[in-house]
Formats: sequence, C-alpha cells, structure tokens
Amino acid sequence: MHQATRKPIHRFRRWAAFLALSSLALLTLSGCVRVQAALVVSDNDTVSGQLVVATVAIKQDDSGPALTIPPELRGKVRTQVYTADGYVGQTISLQSLTFPEVTLLSDAITVGKQYRVSFRRAGNLVTMAGSVDLSEVPKDRADVQIKVTLPGTVKRTNGVNDNGTVSWKPKPGTVTEFNATVEYSDQSGVSWTKWVTIVGASAIGVALLVLALALYSHKRSLRAAAEPPKSSHF
Repeated sequence: MHQATRKPIHRFRRWAAFLALSSLALLTLSGCVRVQAALVVSDNDTVSGQLVVATVAIKQDDSGPALTIPPELRGKVRTQVYTADGYVGQTISLQSLTFPEVTLLSDAITVGKQYRVSFRRAGNLVTMAGSVDLSEVPKDRADVQIKVTLPGTVKRTNGVNDNGTVSWKPKPGTVTEFNATVEYSDQSGVSWTKWVTIVGASAIGVALLVLALALYSHKRSLRAAAEPPKSSHF
C-alpha cells in the first residue's frame, strides 16, 4: 500500500520535470529576435550609428546572444547591456568605422554570420550590400529593422528611400538581402576623378609650354637664316 502511493507521486514529478524542460525548449526554439540597426554614412566614407541585437530572455540571468567584437575595433566600437520589452542583449555603438572596418565587424560579430553588410566605392558611386538570415525564426517571432542614412543621391535600392534614409524590414523565415547605391564624391582626400583632372590639366600645360618653346626656337632660326651675312673689312 505504501509502495503504491509513491509511484503516482514519482510519476507526477517526472511529468512535471518533462513539462518544464519542454517549455524551456519551446522558448529556445521559438527564436524571438530583435535586431535594430540605425547607421549613418558620412561623405568621408566612414560609418557611425547603433546596432541592437537581442533575444527574449528565457531565464533569470539570461544575457542574450553572444557577440564578438574584433580587438582592433575596440577604440571605435562600444557595447552596453540592452533590456527592453522582455528582450535582453547588447547595444553596439559605432564611431567612424571605415568601409573595411564595417566588413570586419560584420564578419566577426556572430558565429553563424547571420548579419552581413559591406560598403564598396567605385569612382563616385558607393554601394552598400548585406543580408539578414532569419530562416530559423518563426514568422511572428522577429522584430528586425534596418535604417541607413546616406549622403549624396540614392541612385537605386531595394529598400524604401525617404530623402536619403533607406529602410528595410526583413521577414522572418527567410534570408533577406538589402542593397543601395549612392553617388557622392570622396571627401576623405582627392578623389580619382579629381586626380585624373589634375594630372590631365598638368600634362596639357606641359605640352603647351613645350610647343611654345619649340615655336619660339623655330622663329629665331628663321630670323637668323633671313639676315644677310656680315661683311668683313681688312
């Protein structure tokens, strides 16, 4: 009789433990993600702004997703704890990152490289391209927004352009690619176009100077040939 009483209690405890573990697994697999990026590109080809990467807390001391900041960017990239609306994670602040440094941060920040972005200049055109991988996130479990303010004139983009600020809202369950091409001259130094103009103008100036000297020398030769020879007196 005593043994029969303990079996239901033991079975109940096992079911309670199973339900607790199932609930924890469900929260883990639900993939509640918040990614909010607000970046500003300056006309000297540097990028500043903030990036929030967070997930819904599933336990008391949850700190959100693990992020990696390359050591060489420590002086330009700062992180702080983010907590809001049940989400926990980090806010990453960027200060005047060059285009190669943005790529370096993007490649290193998460192990799975779910978030990628890069900038590339060709003459006066700068192209931004990137992707957000939300293929493992259920459709109702993501809050993802990307906004980038660009200098110059936006030539083309697959986002929504509002007076130079382009925004995207990647959809859960898919991999979203985003891009924008903007036209502006490089203010960090003499641009390639300006350099070609300066070199071309210098070459033309040198050619004109050589031509002028050649004409002057030729005229002197003609005058010397036209003058009668001087007679000699003995």
